[in-house]
Amino acid sequence: MSIAGAKAYFIVTSYAVQLLLPRIFGEAKEFGLYSATMSGIAILTNVLIVATIQSVSKFVSEDESRAEVALRQGLRIQALVGGVLALAVFVLAPLIAQALLDDQLTPLLRVASVVVFAYALYAAAVGSLNGRHLFGKQARLDVAFSTLRTTGILGGAALGLGAIGAVAGFATAASIIVTIALLWVGFGRAGEPGEKIKRRRWLGFMAPIWTYQICLNGILMIDLQVLKRTATEIALSSAETGQLAVDLANQYVGYYRAAQTFAFVPYQLIISLTFIVFPMISKATSLGNDAAARSTIQHAMRLSLLLLLLVAAPVSGAAEGVMRIAYPDDYLVGAAALEILIFGVAAFALFAVAATAISGAGKPTLAAGIAGVSLVIVIVANRLLMMRAGLGVELLEAAATGTTIGMAVAMLLSGWVVRSQFGVFIPVATWLRAAVAAGAGYWTASAVPHDSAPTAVLALAAGFAATLAVLAMTRELSAEDWRALRRVVRRD
Repeated sequence: MSIAGAKAYFIVTSYAVQLLLPRIFGEAKEFGLYSATMSGIAILTNVLIVATIQSVSKFVSEDESRAEVALRQGLRIQALVGGVLALAVFVLAPLIAQALLDDQLTPLLRVASVVVFAYALYAAAVGSLNGRHLFGKQARLDVAFSTLRTTGILGGAALGLGAIGAVAGFATAASIIVTIALLWVGFGRAGEPGEKIKRRRWLGFMAPIWTYQICLNGILMIDLQVLKRTATEIALSSAETGQLAVDLANQYVGYYRAAQTFAFVPYQLIISLTFIVFPMISKATSLGNDAAARSTIQHAMRLSLLLLLLVAAPVSGAAEGVMRIAYPDDYLVGAAALEILIFGVAAFALFAVAATAISGAGKPTLAAGIAGVSLVIVIVANRLLMMRAGLGVELLEAAATGTTIGMAVAMLLSGWVVRSQFGVFIPVATWLRAAVAAGAGYWTASAVPHDSAPTAVLALAAGFAATLAVLAMTRELSAEDWRALRRVVRRD
């Protein structure tokens, strides 16, 4: 419950940052510049957090008598890994900025490199708490970080320093929290040679997690980087001067990032299910209970599809109204992207559940391979579609479509593997009934006027009710499903 509460608080504060920053900045181009910087950094930091916490937690929990030794090893490894990555970002910042055709990114990336190093050490400290089951302490530390992060980013932006102020506020918050974490958790102890975990074993455990998480986060966020460069190229070819072209590209990035804020909601809702699926599949396969594994996978996938469409269909139908709820009117350009992208993220969330089942069955490399293929498709599809679209709302639609194609491929490939390995997936009848329900929800939400924030909420409610009604009338959603949904919500 402590960890779930801290996670919920983190999600709320993260959305607060994404919703308030555009109003503080005033100009979409400044929000786009900040987003272009931090989306790339987020790929690294998200990987560091997940891989490090899992690794340190595993080795600490194996033998608590050597927990302090494992902590010291974790901090040393992460100081090396985080230090190398942070130094690479700092040194290569001009080259990255050149690749994205915007010299303004250089100082921003160099400041953000502090965040990379701080996250590496912070994750090791949190992993130690997790491995020792000190969940209350871990939750308090995470809540403190979420508070500092939100205050730092919004406070830095409010000083009138623009994107670099927000990034500097983030870096300051990360530096403060890692200092607090190390003072609170400690630095561990060196230990005797026999107590230490072999470095090869440590790195061997981390490698597949790194590979999978890099691809996973890349699928979610790399389209912003492709959009940034491609929009600048198109603007330059349209006879715009250098700085005007860069500013225009940042403006499109800002609009698209605003659309992503709402498009990511289905993924945030369903990700908690993976924490239930993984141990259940692992236990069933280790005991040779194939029937239990098949039942768990099919129920998890089917329930995920229904829950995702209950959210995605109304949001897509009332996309312009949804954007109007939180953003200034000029951000409504991003509604066209939201209308498409939210279904892509729904497919991606299904992939995440399927990939968890594949990993739980002892084949994490296969899940990582699917993610890698899909990441390449996202990059290529985005690039090709954007170059054909040109500037305008079509550019944002192209970005959303390219990402959705890659995410759909990830879902289909993982579904094929699950079907091959376990003999089950989402039944065809469920797909058909869910599609009809989603169509009803989309049409209802789009038909209800949503030209203001209050009417947008009504449109969403109407779309949700229509989707739910069709699922109930076709008996696709049963009383048992509602009980399962409540269990997922309580677990989240």
